[in-house]
Amino acid sequence: MKIGVVIVTYNRLDKLKLALESYEKQVLKPKYILVVNNNSTDGTYDFLERWKENRSEIEKRVVNLTQNTGGSGGFYEGLKHSLELDADWIWVADDDAYPKENAFKIAEHYISTHENSSENISAICGTVLKSDGETIDCSHRRKIYTTLFNRIAQPYSKPKDYEQEEFEINGFSYVGTMINKEKLKQTELTKKDYFIYYDDTEHSYRLSKLGKIVCIPSIKVVHDAPHSEMKEIVKWKLYYLVRNTLDFIRNNFDEKYFKEQCFEVPFKFKVAVFLFGKDKKYGFQMINEAVKDAKIGKTGLHEIYKPGWSPDKIEERQENEKEYR
Repeated sequence: MKIGVVIVTYNRLDKLKLALESYEKQVLKPKYILVVNNNSTDGTYDFLERWKENRSEIEKRVVNLTQNTGGSGGFYEGLKHSLELDADWIWVADDDAYPKENAFKIAEHYISTHENSSENISAICGTVLKSDGETIDCSHRRKIYTTLFNRIAQPYSKPKDYEQEEFEINGFSYVGTMINKEKLKQTELTKKDYFIYYDDTEHSYRLSKLGKIVCIPSIKVVHDAPHSEMKEIVKWKLYYLVRNTLDFIRNNFDEKYFKEQCFEVPFKFKVAVFLFGKDKKYGFQMINEAVKDAKIGKTGLHEIYKPGWSPDKIEERQENEKEYR
């Protein structure tokens, strides 16, 4: 069994170095590591040029993009390249995810001891630990299903799920997930026009239609990502979270579910903005724009809500304009 690794990175060189070390330390070494550099400006390019020349039993590959395409565009490019490389299973992760040393060995043992696993399983994933290396982050694994009144339920996994040897899901994040290459060939790759957010959930739901997605708690990966405080909820990323959530429903469920969620999803986010977010006015505007775009199927990088946008900059610009007048 050959395992390939696809990592997407953008301006987090220190974390990328730790991630690469964690793959070098695997008991079962991957066949290759492919790093997609999303046009980083922090020295990542030069580091990767040196890294790929260093001797190793692991094949090293780098894809340097000419612009930041977001996580969605990065994973699309990485998985597209992986289809041409020599591996049976493809581990995908961000640059801030560090698998424990036995992660690949456990996955290999599970696949080799389960009959017809290559035909029956679309993906395998493990336990995501928070940056303390001990606390389970249940938000990375979920079960998606329809309920009464045309609603879509997407509950996170529960701590008790991780007490089992395995459990089945149909929604995962790209943190610590290994995808069956044959199943990857049978469906569309990551929706690159999502830019960020929900690309992995959307992709995993489609993969679940082709075979089981199994979470094996003994596979562990540390996710070195601090959780945002609710008071900072009004950021440019909120637009993509709302829009892509609705687009996922629009493309994978009957229209009646989409119509219902066009009311329910924005309502939930507006409540969160009202309760916890400053700059409520901009938050509501952003959510309304996201719903409008989801209804017409508009994706891609928004002309206003993109890296660098913030309510503070709008206020500052308005003050400068007043002063100028």
